[in-house]
Amino acid sequence: MNGWNPSGVNNRAEEHWVLYNNCKYLLYSPRDADSSSEVSHRFGSGQVKQLLRCPFAEIKESEFVFPERICGGADFSGPRMLLYFCLAGDFALEEKELVVDTENFLAFNANGIRRVTFQPNFQYRIVTVEVYPEIFRAFTGEYLPDADRPQAAFSTYKLSPALKTLLYQLIHSPCREPVRTVYRQGKLLELLAVYADEILYRQTAPGGYPGLSRQDIASIHEARQFLDQHFVAPPTLAGLSKIICLNEFKLKHGFKQLFGQTVHAYVISKKLELARYLFEEKQLNVGEAAAYIGYANASYFTAVFRKKFGVSPSEYLAQKK
Repeated sequence: MNGWNPSGVNNRAEEHWVLYNNCKYLLYSPRDADSSSEVSHRFGSGQVKQLLRCPFAEIKESEFVFPERICGGADFSGPRMLLYFCLAGDFALEEKELVVDTENFLAFNANGIRRVTFQPNFQYRIVTVEVYPEIFRAFTGEYLPDADRPQAAFSTYKLSPALKTLLYQLIHSPCREPVRTVYRQGKLLELLAVYADEILYRQTAPGGYPGLSRQDIASIHEARQFLDQHFVAPPTLAGLSKIICLNEFKLKHGFKQLFGQTVHAYVISKKLELARYLFEEKQLNVGEAAAYIGYANASYFTAVFRKKFGVSPSEYLAQKK
């Protein structure tokens, strides 16, 4: 860790921006490792604090409020793996049709993020972990699988109790400086290890999932990532098995082993979550939402919605008025 050159990290410039009247405006741009960045008062209020900057990663905590619904994104000068944890509020990636909230975090590897929408008059609190794969690999001698793959799929994952605990410990460090930095770096490594174990490997040690090789498991995760981006009009099970180059039997049974539900049930759940988002954020009516997520039969849509949320779509909309 000693002797690392901070200028190498500072060259990884990043800019966070918003779209206003179809024009892009700078929201904030981190200046240096020790300062907070203020959100432009033209669009809202808040700040972004640097919790940790080390050779291979950064952790930031953002708190902000926007007076109007706002859409924005971020650009990075180099590829990085990012984990977004929403501690208060929820935001949506419109292009990916994903919603990130206090129970689900976002993971992706890219040079930027687009079409992120935030709702007005809500206190957001987000913790961002940014990992630089090439330095992480040199620093540790190991690296996270697929961490340096360009343009990896955007996916959301359930926030486990273990990850929740580590996030709390990262934010509420019991130590003073300079020990706090060492403590947080240790917790960051622990968080990345838990993330890799829970999300990337999924107990791939021998005996973890009988009948599934590590490559099988990787293919099934690829299938879920594909469904995350195509669940509105998903392929058939046979079509999905061809896309990921895994036979249909292994895909069908392996998906249930890894994720606790069938491919069909997973797709329905994603569709219904999107329907709820369309009700709340886009003010669509029942027929419009059903058509958007691919249900031509309104009665069937009502039945599956009630089964998941305990109320019919019409009752859900009435509760929101």
